[in-house]
Amino acid sequence: MYTRKFTASKLFAVVLAAAMLLTMTVSAFASEIQPYYDTEIVMSGSVDVSNQLYTVSVLGPTDITKTKFDATLYQKQLIGRKEISTMSASTNSYKCFSSKSATIASGKTYIIEISAQVYYDGAWHDAEGTITAKT
Repeated sequence: MYTRKFTASKLFAVVLAAAMLLTMTVSAFASEIQPYYDTEIVMSGSVDVSNQLYTVSVLGPTDITKTKFDATLYQKQLIGRKEISTMSASTNSYKCFSSKSATIASGKTYIIEISAQVYYDGAWHDAEGTITAKT
């Protein structure tokens, strides 16, 4: 009985070592791939009560050739939120910026949801962000 336990333990150790070896090999190959990370895309937005407009900008690394975004402005309600305005913009550059007029009340909380896409390495890459502003 002791011999059977010892043999099973050795077999388990060998299988585990082989699995670890394969895992390390896969990780080494995966590290050679240079994926595009959406954390390199910077999104910002603001709400201006005095001028009654909201502004959104999307900025990526300088090697991006196209940038576009859709943005939705919401006013926070007691329960849920109310859609105030939407806008879209696109450019053949690494930065995209747009402003749009909207009815903005003082003393309220607004949420800007941004869905951005950048063209990099022959494909479109997505990024999303949410900005909250109190007026």
